[in-house]
Amino acid sequence: MPAAGKSRPKAPAKGTRKKGAARKRAAPAVSLVGALAEAAWADADAALAEALADLDEAQTAADEDARADAMTMLAQSLSRAARKRGLSRQGELGARTPYDPVRHVLDDPSGRAPKTVRVAARGVSRGAEVLCPIRVRRLRKRRP
Repeated sequence: MPAAGKSRPKAPAKGTRKKGAARKRAAPAVSLVGALAEAAWADADAALAEALADLDEAQTAADEDARADAMTMLAQSLSRAARKRGLSRQGELGARTPYDPVRHVLDDPSGRAPKTVRVAARGVSRGAEVLCPIRVRRLRKRRP
């Protein structure tokens, strides 16, 4: 006969499992990581929103000086948004470089691959992952 003062713990409902003590302790750490990641994305989204507003100012600028100033602000805003998302630029705009079919995308792929190309648009990467390869153009041959 069971003791009158002792009660047995309730069994969990069918199909559910009890959380162990380790899982209960780990839950706040998981939510902290999630909260930090969410805050970082929110910060990056705010920077991107600012860049979009700067784009509107650049498109509606009244004169060339205002447009140049707005384009400078747009470039800074985009750089800030990219940095907050962990993106980095690859290559130097306008630089002459040996053609590498792995790192470069040639604007005119017809014919033979050139030895040297000019960087038309820098590439974008996040860590080792290339998101947008470097866009290059063939060098123009000088005519005598």
